[in-house]
Amino acid sequence: MSDANKPADQATPEAGGRRSRMSDLVGGVVRWATATKLRMIICSVLGLALLGVVFASWSYYGQVALESADPANIELAIKALDEGRPEDAKSIIGQMQRQPAAPELLGGALFVLGAVKAQEADQEVSPDRRRLIHEIAARYLQKARTLGVPGDREGRAAYLLGRSLALSGQANEAISPLEEALRDPKQPAREIHALLVTALLAGDEPKPAAALQHNVQVLADPTLKPEERHRALITSANALLGLQRYSEARQALEEIPEKSAVAATRMLLLGRLEIEEAQKLDEGSPERKAKLADAQKHLQEVEHLDPDHGPLTRQAKLWMARRFELNGEHPQALKAYEGISKNYPNSAEGLTATLAAADYYRREGQIEKALFGYRYVLREIGDQATYDDTLFPMSDVRRRLTMVYQQCLDEKLFPQALSLVDLFEPVFGRPSCADLRAKTHLQWGEWRLEDAHQGITPADIAAQKEGRFQLRSAGLAYEQLARLRFATRQFADDLWTSAECYFRGQSYTQAARVYGEYLHHEARRRNAMALLRLGQAYLASGDFAKSVDALEECIDMYPSDPVIHQARLEGARAYQQSGQMDKAEQLLLTNLVGDMLTPASAEWRDSLFALGELLYETGRYEEAIDKLEEAVERYKDHDSALMARYTIARAYHAAAEVYNKRLQDPKSENERQAARTLLTEHLNKAHEYYQDVQRKITLRGHADGNQLDMALLRNCYLMQGSVLFELKRYDEALQAYGNVITSYRDDPIALESFVQVANCWRRLNQPVKARVTLDQAKIVLQSLPPTTDFLASTNFNRQQWELLLNQMSNW
Repeated sequence: MSDANKPADQATPEAGGRRSRMSDLVGGVVRWATATKLRMIICSVLGLALLGVVFASWSYYGQVALESADPANIELAIKALDEGRPEDAKSIIGQMQRQPAAPELLGGALFVLGAVKAQEADQEVSPDRRRLIHEIAARYLQKARTLGVPGDREGRAAYLLGRSLALSGQANEAISPLEEALRDPKQPAREIHALLVTALLAGDEPKPAAALQHNVQVLADPTLKPEERHRALITSANALLGLQRYSEARQALEEIPEKSAVAATRMLLLGRLEIEEAQKLDEGSPERKAKLADAQKHLQEVEHLDPDHGPLTRQAKLWMARRFELNGEHPQALKAYEGISKNYPNSAEGLTATLAAADYYRREGQIEKALFGYRYVLREIGDQATYDDTLFPMSDVRRRLTMVYQQCLDEKLFPQALSLVDLFEPVFGRPSCADLRAKTHLQWGEWRLEDAHQGITPADIAAQKEGRFQLRSAGLAYEQLARLRFATRQFADDLWTSAECYFRGQSYTQAARVYGEYLHHEARRRNAMALLRLGQAYLASGDFAKSVDALEECIDMYPSDPVIHQARLEGARAYQQSGQMDKAEQLLLTNLVGDMLTPASAEWRDSLFALGELLYETGRYEEAIDKLEEAVERYKDHDSALMARYTIARAYHAAAEVYNKRLQDPKSENERQAARTLLTEHLNKAHEYYQDVQRKITLRGHADGNQLDMALLRNCYLMQGSVLFELKRYDEALQAYGNVITSYRDDPIALESFVQVANCWRRLNQPVKARVTLDQAKIVLQSLPPTTDFLASTNFNRQQWELLLNQMSNW
């Protein structure tokens, strides 16, 4: 057996020794390299250098391989293309694609492919497929021009690119390369002028004047065939009609023989010419009627001259409907539009007729039928890959849709307006649609809040909820709009409006987030107001520490801005909520005693009311009474006056309790008499104010719907009974508590009144009546539904009330 065929375990000792020595050598090198940090650094640097050399070598050899591609192949492909052998040219490029090519060679290859594709497109029978292949050719040619076209073929590439762009419906993009190609004398000037005419008339913003100049060059060509000349005259007449140069348009049409191949188009334009001239004349004038009669003759002739009854016939019917409109024959006009829409639904003429019929419905107040037509048109525009706006200019679409959208807003048809906006994007673009959507939600929300009045009835409360929901939706819509316009000047304004909508919609967490983002991006405008709103949002969401920080920053950073007075007021509320009463009082006093505000200002007024409430909350009842009575005297009719009167009553009542405690442990008889006098005075004052609040709510007539008024009225009844009981005017107390029982028999608060009535009977030494009252309370307790929330208006649950009433019955 040879050495080559020996198994591994029978290898020669010499081979094993060589492997062992190699392993020892590698191990020694590794140990040497890792022995010290310096050796490790040296070895790492050498390794990186070696890798760099390897990569550089690969790059060099790759470049050599690319440059080794033969440029002659490109020339052969272009020569085959020039000689009318596109398949050979395509085959050569196909062979080249199997190997890498330098950018300049790739540009030439793409030029050949684009030219071949353009020729293939010209041979297509299907218009849609022809447009699609021209679009592919344009992509090849655009990339070829970017990479570089070999030789002096830049002009040819520009011509082919412009032609493919124009024939694939990309009119705006076609103008620049065609104008560049026109400067190359080797390119077909007449065809380029003709292509420019088409592109200038078909762009987003048609330029008929510029198109006419190029069409003059087309007509000036002496080699122009009669049929080509007639078509060029048709083009001139179209452009002149667009410029409202009617006499020149008529002259161009008269140059075309009646038996021309474009006779049907000539008649159509003559009919249109008569109609456009007629609409410039006074209604009912003989000249107008004569032109409309001539228009009818021309348009009727079109159907006879168009044997295929194709687009020209459809356009003639459309102009005939327009003629009915101008002649005052509106039922016939609407019927004609509906017929065109029904018979040609997927054509430009059908869409135009649908839009015109929808306009009729809108003007007649049939908004739902109108919206159906508008939605149909919008869906068709959005579904079409290319849109033919020859008869149906996009500017006219935008104008009409804007009108119907505005009508929806004016008539408060906000859901319908939003349904339209959802389909507007193909016509208006995404940012404009986002703007319209946000404005719709904002107007909807504002309208519902205005409709809610004071939020008294259930319908008003529902309107408030809906209005706030729409404002929150507006906040989200404006925030999305801001993201779309991040790089524009409107970005900060959109953020501000978004935050304001969130704030008014009571989404305070979202409002705080967007106000913070606004302050991050906006360095100057509305910063003081933004900090105020940020503090208010944090306050409303219960984050008092952050609220104080934002409001203090507003006060410190913008001392001369008028909003700092409101910031102090809000800061006082934040401090009060967090238990820092001294700081809250200091901010309120700054507003009241400073020289920047007067009692006529809203901030001074609100600060006075707030200071009175603060003093009451801190137990300084006499001071609270003074401030609140001053506020009520100054601002009798303000919304805060009613609550201030109730707080005054509570302050008198609470102060009476203080004097009652003094009465229990007097230091002298004089002090006892003074305490008794003050106790009686304060209780009487409390009773007077409770009655005053009750009377005002009752006279206002809003207690049945306003939750705050209902709570105040109930409390006034109870507190009157309590004050009268303390004054030992038990008969009057019985009447006050009886009012509560009568008005709130289905509310747990009635149980409280039954207990107090029982106490009054006991004080009047009539225990039988007291027990009867407690028995009545038990009956009421049993009649209350199992789901009743006792703790919402009393201090006890159902079981505790049962226990209390049973215990009191045994006294």
